[in-house]
Amino acid sequence: MKKNVLLSLFILLGVYEGYSQRFNSEPRYERNDGPGFFSRFYKLKMGFKFSPGFIINYIESSKNFKGFASNGANVRLSLGPVVDMYITDKYAFSTGLWYTVKSVNYTMHGSFYDNELFKMNPLTTDEVRGTEANFNLQYLQLPLTMKIFSDQIIEDTPIFLQFGGTLDLKIAEKALDKPRNALFQYQERLASSQSIFGLGDIGLLIGIGAEKSLNRGGDAFFFGIQYQRGLTEINRDRSFGDLITKNGAFYLDFGVKF
Repeated sequence: MKKNVLLSLFILLGVYEGYSQRFNSEPRYERNDGPGFFSRFYKLKMGFKFSPGFIINYIESSKNFKGFASNGANVRLSLGPVVDMYITDKYAFSTGLWYTVKSVNYTMHGSFYDNELFKMNPLTTDEVRGTEANFNLQYLQLPLTMKIFSDQIIEDTPIFLQFGGTLDLKIAEKALDKPRNALFQYQERLASSQSIFGLGDIGLLIGIGAEKSLNRGGDAFFFGIQYQRGLTEINRDRSFGDLITKNGAFYLDFGVKF
């Protein structure tokens, strides 16, 4: 009897030790200990991305701003943390918080200076009649997207599709080349000094990319291309309602996840 008990205890101890070693050797992101919001996800990966992009403006103009058009594309930057919360191996909710700089560039005719505002308040000696108006807008972007991962067509490098939207909060607005910036000059002559652009934007995001595994622990390098399209007018309605501006952008994404 004592021998059977000792044998049973020995077997149980061996099973426990083997299970304990196996459990503790699993990657940390595959463990969801206890109840909570994140426990519903299969695993969670965090990382950081760096994304140079080409910014495009879509412009409609009328009345005082008739003749305003886009002045071409510009290169700007987006960067910040990325968080992927996996529902299964192939589906993940992807978010983050990105610092993004966008450009807005207008070109206009010299007749813009013929409106009443400039007649009542002529240009100063430090100002020049310009035919362009360029701005940098800084945003905090909150992406709300889904990622769908393929089977490993290339070994250890799954391809993913990303789609969803972004919520953009403007944190700064900067006029470039102020002495020649026609729209900035117009803004300076308004009765109440107000910003030209609104508090934020809502955008569409679609993209494609791939992840290259760096080790068995789950670290990965990712890269891809992303298109964002602003869905709302970013000019303030109060004084700039006749100038409708929307932004688009193509980004090249580079980053790491761990």
